[in-house]
Amino acid sequence: MLNAINRAQKTIFGRLLLTFLVTASSILIVLSFSLKMATKDGESRRSKFAALFGNHAAYIIADIGTPPDIQRAKTVAETSHIQIMISGPDLLWKSSLKITNPDNIKKHKTPHQHKNHNNLTFSMGRYQSQHYFIIQKQNYTFYLTGLRPFIREDGYLWGWAALFFCGFILYLSYRAVNWLIEPLKQIKQGAQRIEKGELSYRIECKRNDEIGQITNAVNSMATELEKMLEAKRQLLLAISHELRTPLTRAKVGIEFIDNPKIKQSLHEDLAELDHLINELLEAERLNEKHDALHISPIDINALIKTIKDETPDPNQLIRTHLSDSLVTLNGDPLRITLLIKNLIGNGLKYGNKKTLDISCTEKKSILSITFEDQGDGISEQHLAHITEPFYRADNARQRQTGGYGLGLYLCKLIAEAHKGQLSITSTLKKGTRITVTLPLRSLN
Repeated sequence: MLNAINRAQKTIFGRLLLTFLVTASSILIVLSFSLKMATKDGESRRSKFAALFGNHAAYIIADIGTPPDIQRAKTVAETSHIQIMISGPDLLWKSSLKITNPDNIKKHKTPHQHKNHNNLTFSMGRYQSQHYFIIQKQNYTFYLTGLRPFIREDGYLWGWAALFFCGFILYLSYRAVNWLIEPLKQIKQGAQRIEKGELSYRIECKRNDEIGQITNAVNSMATELEKMLEAKRQLLLAISHELRTPLTRAKVGIEFIDNPKIKQSLHEDLAELDHLINELLEAERLNEKHDALHISPIDINALIKTIKDETPDPNQLIRTHLSDSLVTLNGDPLRITLLIKNLIGNGLKYGNKKTLDISCTEKKSILSITFEDQGDGISEQHLAHITEPFYRADNARQRQTGGYGLGLYLCKLIAEAHKGQLSITSTLKKGTRITVTLPLRSLN
């Protein structure tokens, strides 16, 4: 119960509902206390009502007489709309068969006896839903019921009905509060989708209140973000495409250079620039939702072995731990090849010329490919941003220490395009582990 209340307090709906219940309970307590204080003057309300009905009963008994006049008792019962039972020496008379026997009437556990102005003593009792005034006069005992018209015989049914309607009102309040905050759930879901990169998603809301204004603000924010990122993409694509022409001219031009060292250095610079442009274009293609993958079966073990054999000194620097069984991935062969090549190249570049371990495992239709080097590792402050575009732990961006910060970003995009993910863990002075998890099921 306490756990449910604690969970409810963490949601707006729960807080609103608890506020409503506490407010309603407080109002009832205040009204009840005020009514009690307004009627309290030294004598309990029960005693007041008992004295009032006791006087009424005294007049009825005086009218019937002692010893009782049965005929008069019948007339009084009919005209007063009450039920009377009289017991005494050799007498047990009832005005109605609905009245139970005297032995069945249960007096209050702590019976209160009251005296009216005629010093007539009476007490109260009950049988089922009927309340009785019990008056002892001389050798006769009078039982009167029906003197409290505000308590019906079926009063307990009305009590249950009141409880039901209170529950129904609470249910209506629940539905009303739920309707009020329903758009907040949609805003939360929409914000989560926008956070994941679905900038084209818009939250639907037809309300004109404050929640509707918040919804429109979130949609406007998503629109502006989409425009800004689209402008950035278009700029990168335009620059990348425009660089192709001067790059081609430069490649032709260096062929006329006689100095082999200068020629080789320029070739390396142009190759690096060409690689950067290709990565930019590939990253933007993967960012475009309409650019579909070309899916076909891929033998992962064979692909890793092929890429390993293409690297210099593969047996010395790369150690593979592949699955004995055939592991077939449904994916884009060109993108998966680029993913593995980039991660192998990354491990060799930063592995301090030590062994790079590559393992491939399958569990519950999930393929895991792990690349673990023995380099210097990555600090915590850089690890959270290492897959962002153009981010590098080394701000110098020298060729000897790495590229331009697009390799891991591109690998992350390829993994996510295949409904997978890329995760990185690292320990300083020990090395870095990069794990790619991909579903083996067919991609839609």
